[in-house]
Amino acid sequence: MGNLYDDLLALQVIPNAYEEWAGYREQLTDFIIDHTDSRTTACIVGAGACNDYNLRRLSRHFSELRLIDRNTDAIRKGIAKQSICMRDNQIEHIDLLGITDEQYRALANQMLSIIRSEVTCGQLTPSRIESIFLNGIDTAFSERQPDVQTKVTGVADYAICCGVHSQLMTMFPQMAKVYQRYVPISEQAAFDCVQQKTWEVNRDLTDTLFRWAGKGVIIGLERARLEEPGRIEGAWQALEDLNRRNCRVSAKASLVWNFNSSPKKSYLMDLMLIEQ
Repeated sequence: MGNLYDDLLALQVIPNAYEEWAGYREQLTDFIIDHTDSRTTACIVGAGACNDYNLRRLSRHFSELRLIDRNTDAIRKGIAKQSICMRDNQIEHIDLLGITDEQYRALANQMLSIIRSEVTCGQLTPSRIESIFLNGIDTAFSERQPDVQTKVTGVADYAICCGVHSQLMTMFPQMAKVYQRYVPISEQAAFDCVQQKTWEVNRDLTDTLFRWAGKGVIIGLERARLEEPGRIEGAWQALEDLNRRNCRVSAKASLVWNFNSSPKKSYLMDLMLIEQ
């Protein structure tokens, strides 16, 4: 059996995302090009595999385009997928959250060991197991070290960040959902624990975007999932935070992002250009 964290990480890769996001990719790229000055510089924050950006068009529009993510292997695969050439100094490894793979794996290994031990002994104590898991989450967040300030080598005219605020905090609730299949851990308790920290993490990310951008910030946030009611954690907090800041939004658009076809999952995305 592999480490639960690695198994969940692998599930984040959506098969055929590049093909299925074609329409959304062009609409998002249109918005970026239509609302930014040509021959300026831009950084895409949380670029991932770049399935939602037409890199060829953006590279022609901007004089310099940088791609930022903690997973630079995904960036390089995305670049290869779109058959374009980019220099190494246009790809930057930056961890926006600051919780390492090793921290996730250590907690997953600890939980597996405890669950196996208690199930084997017939002395399953759900409250203790849940307490250990929640304490592990608290420890990981108290020790997190985002390297956004130490590793950034310059500032771009525009910082672009779409669909990222909602993704930073998903791992611990996903882990709880798996554990719940085997022991009576409350997924809601893990969710509540993470939710309290989501405000801080998302506020930090938005602060970083404003700090990096000389002319403006383009942010894309999931306002709603079309298949079911309810707010999107991370995106909802980011939208509320932007409202509280009284930001000057000079352009807005709403797009449908067909995120996954199986199971069906699509979002209504709010795009906005916020001028500095």
